[in-house]
This record gives sequence, C-alpha cells and structure tokens, in this order.
Amino acid sequence: VSGLVVTQVDAESPAAAKGIQEGDVITDAGQKAVTSVDEFQAQIDAVVDAGRQSLLVLVRREGQPRFVVLNLE
Repeated sequence: VSGLVVTQVDAESPAAAKGIQEGDVITDAGQKAVTSVDEFQAQIDAVVDAGRQSLLVLVRREGQPRFVVLNLE
C-alpha cells in the first residue's frame, strides 16, 4: 500500500478525535491518491481554496480501509 504513514498524532487534534492513529496509512485525500506530504498539502489547499471546511481521506489500518472526514477549521 502506498501513501503517507502517520508517525504521530496529537491527542488533542481533530485527527485524533476522528480516530486516526500512529501507523495508519493515508492513501487518498479528496478522492485523489496521495503518496507524498506535498500531494496531501495540495489537496488541503485545494479544499480551502474552494471554500470548503473538510477533507475526505481514506485511511488504511492493518490493510482495512476506512473513510474519515477531517475538519480543516
């Protein structure tokens, strides 16, 4: 599986509140594959530029896919 491996999650962050954990792999953001931090940031920027406040990401944990909506406020 290619994507971004989550190496740290702030316990007080919106990501932690949504259940994202260390070791999860983010494979898609905004329905586009992401394999680098730059690609992930580009998806965040596109969402913000479009005036939206959340981003749909596909996270895999132990091979199991899971969609998570991240609030960008």
